[in-house]
Amino acid sequence: MPDKPPIINTHAHVFTGDYVPPYLAKTYLPEPFYRLLSLSFIINVLRWYYAKVKPFFYKNNYKRWKRFWAKCELFFKRIYILGFLKLATEVYLIITILFYIGLGLFDIEAYYTGIKAHIVDALIWLKAKGYIIKIPSLFYKLLFFGIVLVFFKSVRNVVFALLRQFKILPGKQFSDLFHRYVQIGLFSKYKKQSGIYDKLKKQYPPDSHFVGLPMDMQYMKAGVLKRIYDEDKKEFITIPKDSKTKRRDPFIAMTSQMEGLLKIKKRVKDKDTFHPFVFAHPERMKDKRYFNYEVDKATGEVSLTKGCMMQVYLEDHKFAGIKIYPALGYYPFDDMLLPLWKYCVQNEIPIMSHCIKGTIFYRGKKKVHWDEHPIFTEGKIDKTKVKPSEDHASIGLDINAEYITQDKNKLHLNEIKNIDFCNNFTHPLNYLCLLEPSLLKQVLDKNTDDKLKSIFYSDSGVFRPNGLKNLKLCFAHFGGDDQWKRFLESDRDNYTSQLILKPEKGVDFFKNVKNEDSPGKIAYIWRYVDWYTTICSIMLQYPNVYADISYILHDAVILPLLKQTLSNDNLKTKVLYGSDFYVVRNHKSDKAILADMRAGLNEDEFDQIARYNPRVYLNL
Repeated sequence: MPDKPPIINTHAHVFTGDYVPPYLAKTYLPEPFYRLLSLSFIINVLRWYYAKVKPFFYKNNYKRWKRFWAKCELFFKRIYILGFLKLATEVYLIITILFYIGLGLFDIEAYYTGIKAHIVDALIWLKAKGYIIKIPSLFYKLLFFGIVLVFFKSVRNVVFALLRQFKILPGKQFSDLFHRYVQIGLFSKYKKQSGIYDKLKKQYPPDSHFVGLPMDMQYMKAGVLKRIYDEDKKEFITIPKDSKTKRRDPFIAMTSQMEGLLKIKKRVKDKDTFHPFVFAHPERMKDKRYFNYEVDKATGEVSLTKGCMMQVYLEDHKFAGIKIYPALGYYPFDDMLLPLWKYCVQNEIPIMSHCIKGTIFYRGKKKVHWDEHPIFTEGKIDKTKVKPSEDHASIGLDINAEYITQDKNKLHLNEIKNIDFCNNFTHPLNYLCLLEPSLLKQVLDKNTDDKLKSIFYSDSGVFRPNGLKNLKLCFAHFGGDDQWKRFLESDRDNYTSQLILKPEKGVDFFKNVKNEDSPGKIAYIWRYVDWYTTICSIMLQYPNVYADISYILHDAVILPLLKQTLSNDNLKTKVLYGSDFYVVRNHKSDKAILADMRAGLNEDEFDQIARYNPRVYLNL
């Protein structure tokens, strides 16, 4: 029996905390709290902990203290009366902490009804009886809380449970963000990306391959990067400010991250098994040091300018693909990305695009033109003339014109909060504006750049065949585990059933049951159809579209639907194994995820998504 090809993890991160902007808690917490809970502060604290505090745990003094503490615990457990006194003390401490929290939350002189009235009555009774020890100031109260919650685990568990029950502690969104902070922090002790990568490799068979995905979060309005670790100098360096703009140069941090990936790729033991990608962001692409190109007007083919970062890493260093993250505030059909997508089609370069409702997203204010989708409409297009504004200039329309023509019936995007409206950028239907020639034409019609148009149109104005239809694209995270669950629960929806009734095509995005054009259908699917159904349908209809199961595979509930997905012959060759290391670590380790996959799938199914499909996607 011939040897099988190696396992390939198509989705892994090795960037250090130094490449993450400091204010990820922005929009979750008000000013100034998100600044106090900055990621840079947490990383510095954890680095100090690992360097100064953690080594103490291995010393004899600490071991002796642990033995003494264990003996005390056993002493109380083995003598009934002392155990009872310990329990009574813990109950008293719980009541004391809740008493002072209650005084901070309620005005005992005010009038309340319902459960609040009972809580206030209890506070008044405890205060009148004098049962609670008096703590004179806020400082001493906080000190008391800290000591009790650190040394009395049972008290800590009860207090936190009650605070969560009354919704005093932060909600799930903040908890998810905090866990993300913790994971970045736990890996922050590694100043080099290679240190993180080596932790990943140890969890897989020795011959395994990995795709290393960079992250470029410098344009998400969550603060600027001020320093990076220089691997050659082995010290942190401050990113200098530009003499004209007085802003720190974002190119330096990106260069440092890419050089770190290159160092891993050049190591003898990783030369053929590590496949790093290059990050693409429209704002970054405006910098000609990063991306610059020429067009052959006769053929429309794109060539990268010698010396720009994209050319150096894709051509000279043979990086394997492109990573994008639209939730950072842009559509995947942004004009600045179109030349790169053409270059990717020409060279069969794979693209990995974030496609899940996550905790990393644009933190700035919602722009006016984001209220409507640039391409999709509610139905029949209705044109209207409007006076141009500054906001129109930001999307490339002529601000000096007397009037501009706009589509009156655009798909309106009602979301207000960042975490909600940023999902509009991530929505899988956006990729139809690249894959479908008629929609790509609409994207190009909004642009006045002749150089860009010469890629897709001949000199005589004829649209070049296929356009970007053969783009090799992977939907990272397959839309999210919440969308998989939504699909399973939608038993009365006509669209989700299309994957079963029409396994060769899925949902038709443009025509109705009578095979007639249905202009408003996209808008309906956008709002009401789950992303699992949408992604599967796109994979079925376009030849080079894939999806990976990174991050979502931590949830065992996806396994039955994953097996059903792999039973479709037209889908089973399009699903890729990936873990989302180390972001998924707040749920499971990679070795646990790998074990779950191998236990939940039969050998052929696992080999298909982890050995064979990734090789086609990566052109190995």
